[in-house]
Amino acid sequence: MINNDTFLGNIEAEEAILGGILLDPQAISIVADMLPVSAFCLQNHQRIYKTALELYQKDNPTDLMAVSTKLADHKLLDEVGGTAKLAQLVNRTVSAVNIDRYALIVLNKYQRRQLVQVGHEIVELGYDTTTELETIFDTSEEKIFNLTTNKQDKFQPKPINECLANVFNKIEQGSSPAYPTGLTDLDSLIGGLIKQDLIVVAARPSMGKSWLGCYLANHIAQNENKPVVFFSAEMSEEQLTKRFLSMHTGIDSQRLMHNQIYEDEYDVLVEGLGNLAELPIIIDDTPASELTPNRIRSVLRRISSEKGELGLVILDYIQKLGDRAAGNRAQAIGKYSGACKDIAKTCNTPFVVLAQINRGVEASSNKRPSMADIKDSGDIEQDMDLGLLLYRDEYYKSDTDDKGIMEIIVGKNRNGGTGTCKVTFNPSVGKFTNL
Repeated sequence: MINNDTFLGNIEAEEAILGGILLDPQAISIVADMLPVSAFCLQNHQRIYKTALELYQKDNPTDLMAVSTKLADHKLLDEVGGTAKLAQLVNRTVSAVNIDRYALIVLNKYQRRQLVQVGHEIVELGYDTTTELETIFDTSEEKIFNLTTNKQDKFQPKPINECLANVFNKIEQGSSPAYPTGLTDLDSLIGGLIKQDLIVVAARPSMGKSWLGCYLANHIAQNENKPVVFFSAEMSEEQLTKRFLSMHTGIDSQRLMHNQIYEDEYDVLVEGLGNLAELPIIIDDTPASELTPNRIRSVLRRISSEKGELGLVILDYIQKLGDRAAGNRAQAIGKYSGACKDIAKTCNTPFVVLAQINRGVEASSNKRPSMADIKDSGDIEQDMDLGLLLYRDEYYKSDTDDKGIMEIIVGKNRNGGTGTCKVTFNPSVGKFTNL
């Protein structure tokens, strides 16, 4: 019976786990995924367990001879108590049959130590009057969230051989880091929406950027069946929902906005409502003045915890955020773009940010925008991985040959080339199709 029980840890349970690993070649497979190295309260126990884990991860045995040899090779054997200590662990262990129960005891103690540590850190944050209260709340929430989900820090320094192993596994599996957009020519240019990328879609008003955001959200939700979160700092929840409904029903969005439905459209409306209700699209229409990076992080943490890996995040649009009376808007917007890039990386999802183009482009003879035309650009161009600029010739020329055509200009592409593709676009129902 394990009875050496203190608040800091259960030494006898730790010894039973290590003895079981050294005694039974199958034992470590039971605890490897549930028990981190730091769960052991004694540093010597951590070193022994870490050595056994490294052997196990390379499909090598974890018996007494293998572990002691590896410890000796790294000049750690004497530090853990020598071969006598390892032999003592084995001699005290009858079998590894209860190793999973002992692991739960050790894990429980570990989580209590973590909780106490986080509690002390939150107390210190509370006394820190130099930090904004909102930041303290967000940091505190994240610390507790990481404890309750038993989340380990995935951003740890790794030797390149580990990085290469991860890369090779993904290449061998043929898994793609990107989600196709369904627009063939665009996918040929950009390779799809890549996880962890900050993707900026910029255009003048009424050019179709919000519609493209809706299209991408709907496409990823339908085809990847992963949660898509749409932060709408401009449109209300009702207005945005009606845009999605227009896409699913083909009913003119302007009439939907005013709740004007023809009698013969009710069947298709009901069908569209049913289809749209099945999609994992989450809308957050928090007002722009309250939609801070900390709030975005908090919302995404909760959604990913409840619903799993995120498929896409969209923000409409970045220049609406922050204090619009601030003196240096470019600098202020730059902080938001940097935060959005960090969130994309942390959440391992593409983050699409919609942005306005400066009015000055209207005075040019060629009204196709460039990256330099993004309003209050600041650091946006530097932070983005992919920059898409939208242009519709019919908006400026009634006699154009390109009616119903949208040009998507790839102005920046950190992971590939630039260029322009054309798609058909119907602004009354937000329909995009390949040309």
